[in-house]
Formats: sequence, C-alpha cells, structure tokens
Amino acid sequence: MRRPAAAFLVVAALAPTPTFATEWVHCADAAGAARFDYLAGDGVGVLAISALTVTAGQKVWASDPANGPGDPVSVGQAFEDADSVRIDAMDKDFYKIAELRLFKASEADAYVSGGTLRIVGMGAWTVACEGP
Repeated sequence: MRRPAAAFLVVAALAPTPTFATEWVHCADAAGAARFDYLAGDGVGVLAISALTVTAGQKVWASDPANGPGDPVSVGQAFEDADSVRIDAMDKDFYKIAELRLFKASEADAYVSGGTLRIVGMGAWTVACEGP
C-alpha cells in the first residue's frame, strides 16, 4: 500500500502547476479626478490583488511606496465573477477608504469594464477601466 501512495506523491510533485499572471487594471473617471489602480493576479478562480493605489484630487493612498507616494492602504473585500468585480480599499486602521464596483462585458474580441468608484468623504464617480 505504501508504494502506490509514494508513486502518487512523486507524480503529483512533477505535475505542472498553474501559472500566475499579474497585470495592472487602471480605472479612472473621464475628468481624471479619481483613480483606482490595482495589480490583479490570476489566483485560479480567485481574484488576488497584489497592490493597489487610490487617488482623488491631491489625496493618494498606496499599498506599497514602490507604486507611488501616499498614505498606507490595503485590500479589504476583493471579489470577481464572470460579470462583476468588487474591491474595497482599507486604511491602516481597517476603515473603508474606497469601494470599486465594476461590470464586465465582452463580445468576440471586444472587452469593456466600467462602474463606480466611491471614496468615503470625497465623492463618487463613474469609471472606465483598462486592463485585463
């Protein structure tokens, strides 16, 4: 019984593993007053956010100083299905800073994504997104 189990483990270790690709998604309103940019990874059926930056006017929040100056921000809720994306940005005390709510549509080679961005205490905007 131990040989089949050992053989299974060897075969499982040699099996190809999923590839994780990351790409920035840039969402902004038409006037450029507000932005929500996030680095999305393919978490095999799960939305995995590696980094994000939120901007409204002169105010900026960034999850990593490498992505730009700004106050610290982290990912709260992050959910994606075939038709929509929902991401919340949280401050260092885990209070919600921003809510990004997107709808996705595609036909043949055309793909579009857009929705709303609400930044607590600052406003709400209609946004269009570029990226995967």
